[in-house]
Amino acid sequence: MTAQDRSSRLSPECDGHDALLRSARWLEVGDDDPRVPPAFVIEFSSAAFALPAFEQHGVPLPAALQRAVPKRQAEFLAGRIAARHAIERLGVVASIPGIGSSREPRWQAGVTGSITHTRDLAGAIAVEASAVRGIGIDFEEVIEAAARDAVRELAFTPGELALLEKQHGHLSDDMLLTIAFSAKESLFKGAHAAAGRYFDFSAARVSALDADAGRLTLTLAETLCPDLPEGSCHPVCFRMLRPDTVATSFVW
Repeated sequence: MTAQDRSSRLSPECDGHDALLRSARWLEVGDDDPRVPPAFVIEFSSAAFALPAFEQHGVPLPAALQRAVPKRQAEFLAGRIAARHAIERLGVVASIPGIGSSREPRWQAGVTGSITHTRDLAGAIAVEASAVRGIGIDFEEVIEAAARDAVRELAFTPGELALLEKQHGHLSDDMLLTIAFSAKESLFKGAHAAAGRYFDFSAARVSALDADAGRLTLTLAETLCPDLPEGSCHPVCFRMLRPDTVATSFVW
């Protein structure tokens, strides 16, 4: 039985007695790259969320989220529960990641990772900080038609869009746009700490795509740090979580 096939019995929190957390599993998100561990993925229900769930699951409620809407609180909770499992997989006592000044997770000493969520899925990976420079994952549901034009204008150049239209293979145009958008999100998560600053979607451009292999290449359009110079190329893996949702991963 592979890591991606193991089911909710890995998590006592997701044993069917908790309305918020519906199921959990380990999922391979990094193709064959040994630096990318399986992600711990939780399916959750925001509608079943209540504030006492933070105490029930032993996750502190940050001051910054005390006035947040329940949906945001539920997403945060599910993501931090997933992060705890991902850290424990390393064989260390897990501390719940805090929130940095840019809303990024603040990992405990010796650990780095990435957390992501959609409206009903949360996922996290964790690795020893000495093993990688940075790592990022992202889950995205297929872009809705109403948001398509805004995403195209915000995140991509005409050249990128032309490349995607030529290489989509078996993927729909909207799913391909979603995958490319998610790839840039994974890059941001994995490179933000090293860059030490915010950078937007124009910092990287889609330069190659192999839809069948589940791999997309991003070329940096600006220098993020000495080890991530302008012109350097970086692969991003992708796989479908379900027909309308993609997972991407970036590591360096």
